[in-house]
Amino acid sequence: MDSLVEIPRGDWIKLRDLYADRGTDPHGYMCINNYINWVQKEPELPVRVLSLNGEWKQEGTFLIAVDMGLNLQHLYFNTLSDDLSPVTKAIECLKPSNDEYLFFGFSSRFEPLVRNFGKTCLPKELGIVDTVWYFASKELVSTFIIEVPNGIRLDNLSVKDAETVNEIWPHRAHDSVKFVRRLIRYNENVGAYDETGKLVAWCLRLPIGALGLLQVLESHKRLGLGSLMVRALSKKINDLGESVVAPVVTQNSASRGMFEKIGFQPIDKVYWAE
Repeated sequence: MDSLVEIPRGDWIKLRDLYADRGTDPHGYMCINNYINWVQKEPELPVRVLSLNGEWKQEGTFLIAVDMGLNLQHLYFNTLSDDLSPVTKAIECLKPSNDEYLFFGFSSRFEPLVRNFGKTCLPKELGIVDTVWYFASKELVSTFIIEVPNGIRLDNLSVKDAETVNEIWPHRAHDSVKFVRRLIRYNENVGAYDETGKLVAWCLRLPIGALGLLQVLESHKRLGLGSLMVRALSKKINDLGESVVAPVVTQNSASRGMFEKIGFQPIDKVYWAE
C-alpha cells in the first residue's frame, strides 16, 4: 500500500539541491527554498514536505502541502523523472481527505495528471486556470532602468498594506489576507506610494519564486507603474542570483503585452487547479 511519508526538515536542503538546475521550474529550486526560508522565520508554519513511501533521494519526487486553514491546502509537487507514475501515486494518496486542494502553479507536463485526479478521485472536477509562464534573462534584467515618476516613492510593502493588496486581488478568497501577509513578511516585494503615503501600485513574489499579485490602482493607471513594479522587483530577484519568472493569465492580453514589451519570453504554460 502506497503512503505519503514526511521528509524531515533537516533534509529539505538536500531535496532543494536536487533541483539546482531547475531554476525556472515553478515547483523547483525556488519553491522548495521558499518554504525552507519560511519555516526558519515561522517554525510553526503548517507545511509538510512529503514523499511517496519515503523514496525521494534518487528522483526528487515530492509533494508540499501547506495548511491554509478552513480545510484548504495549497499543494506543490514535482519529480526529476520523466516517469510520472510515482508523483501520480503520491497525489492519489491525498484522496481520503475532507480537505479541498489548490494545486498551486504547476507546469504544463503535469496538467493531464491533475485533471485526471480531479475527475477520478475528487467529488467534483477541478477548475483549471491556465497562465503563460514568462522568463526574463539575467542579461535582460540587468538593462532595466528604474525611473520613478514625480510624486511617487518606491519602498518595500508593510504588513499593514496586506488588506489593501488582498481587497483588490482578483483571486482573493476567504481569509486569503493571511497568505498575503506572509508574502509581504517573508518575500521580496515592491510598492509605489504617492505623496500622501497611499499605496497605489505593487508587485509581490509568490512561493514559487515568481512575480505575482501585480496591481495598479485605477486612479494611477497609464503612468507606467505596472511595468515599473515588474522591473523593480525583477532587479531585486536578479540580485539574489535567482530566475525572474512570472505567470500571466492567458486571456489577459493587456498584461501579456506589457511583459512582452519589457522583454519577457514565454517558456511554458503554468496552471492553477482548485
